[in-house]
Amino acid sequence: MITIYYSKKCISPVVAVALLLVVAVIAVVGFQNWFDTYSTNILSDVESSSANDVRTSRIETIVGNSLYIKNDYDNLNIKDIKVNGYSCFDSETNYSKGILEINITDCIVNLNVSNPDVVVVTDKGLIEKMVYVKNVNVTQTGAPTTVGLSCSLNGTTIAHDSSYTFYEYDKPYNNLAGCLAISQLRTCNNGTLNGSDNYSYAICNDSLAPSEGGEWVLVFANLDLGVNNDFYVMKYEAKFVNTASKTQDETYKGWRYNDSGGDLSIRSYPTPEPITYITQTQAISSCASLGAGYKLITRAEWVTTARETENNTYNWNSGTIYSGSMYRGHSDNSPSLSLSVTDTNDGYIGTGQNGTSEQRRTLKLYTGEIIWDLGGNVWEWNSDVYNNNTASSLGQSSTGYYDWNQIPSIYNHLKPVNVNLYYIHGIGRVQCYTGNAYPSGTIHSFASGGHWYGQASGPFALTLAYAPSHPSYHIGFRCSYNP
Repeated sequence: MITIYYSKKCISPVVAVALLLVVAVIAVVGFQNWFDTYSTNILSDVESSSANDVRTSRIETIVGNSLYIKNDYDNLNIKDIKVNGYSCFDSETNYSKGILEINITDCIVNLNVSNPDVVVVTDKGLIEKMVYVKNVNVTQTGAPTTVGLSCSLNGTTIAHDSSYTFYEYDKPYNNLAGCLAISQLRTCNNGTLNGSDNYSYAICNDSLAPSEGGEWVLVFANLDLGVNNDFYVMKYEAKFVNTASKTQDETYKGWRYNDSGGDLSIRSYPTPEPITYITQTQAISSCASLGAGYKLITRAEWVTTARETENNTYNWNSGTIYSGSMYRGHSDNSPSLSLSVTDTNDGYIGTGQNGTSEQRRTLKLYTGEIIWDLGGNVWEWNSDVYNNNTASSLGQSSTGYYDWNQIPSIYNHLKPVNVNLYYIHGIGRVQCYTGNAYPSGTIHSFASGGHWYGQASGPFALTLAYAPSHPSYHIGFRCSYNP
């Protein structure tokens, strides 16, 4: 029998251990290579992510109607902006790097809180921040609260969507019309006050207007003339309230004050004809009888009033200041008597004139109000006097009528603003007096405006001819009121 032997190969323990070490080394090297690659990728991603985080856009603040955003992106696309839920961005817009100012008026108008949440939608993501909005006022009148920028005028604050009554002046320009006639209700709309800027006074006081003596009009202060406060002057020459027991001059139509008897109450009213035959002394007492604050008008107040008319194109027959003539009033002796005002809508009433004739009896003041017969019709006493003949001469060597441009400059306070005007400009002349006053004495009273046949008539006319005790058929008066 033949025996066959097979060879069985075995790995010795030493060899096995060696092989295991080789495999382990290979595994470790492979893992290290993989780990290095993985770590590199992670670090790259982190660096990339860190770089992106540096570039940001953030909301800074809201000022007025503008939202301010600090943008670090070279190209940022803003898709929408919402302030407290209200959208106020019409279309997508691309912005470059820098501080962005974006108008968000629509959102501000609709605000109902002063610290809204602001959300900006961009192609880089959302930006969100709660922002305090300055100067937002909340008002509520039985309805949902509305918020917007307030308005401020003349020391008064008007909340958004609220209204306030403002006035053209701080007192009525016509005592009969009152403050209501010069008022306007103005509404605040997000910082803008509607209406006319002419209505800027927050308060108008009806009680400052005269309550006695008929119709009065407002004249503004003139510091250059020493008239430091606004005042009122009679719209018409002084008239009797009741003429039933009075005597009227049959020739010249004026109503007699002296010895007329009966009720001596006076008023500023269109009819009847003016009071005449009154002395300066009596005129002073008559105005004072109306009550506190009432007095015979001073020459400074008269010139202040006349200067307001001088600088108004309405009062020049050419329609241009200092061209042609001012309307001097009833002064051409046709008719040869004093006139009442039987039609307040006709400035020529009683004169027989019309058009551009200088006989128009009405002049307009700064307020737009009309004053009657400031030049012509009858002379009107002022409360001033000169105490000696030298003063009443106004620097002239003889008694007579002079144009104002002939009078020395030290008397400019008695003249128009334009001191170069003279009689043909309709302003009136001055009657200087170098001798005693008529009928006697050295005290010379002031009377202004001229009369119906006046050589001197006009708004700035002045005579120094008469003594305070002299009554005349062509001299009347009007009062002023200082509240």
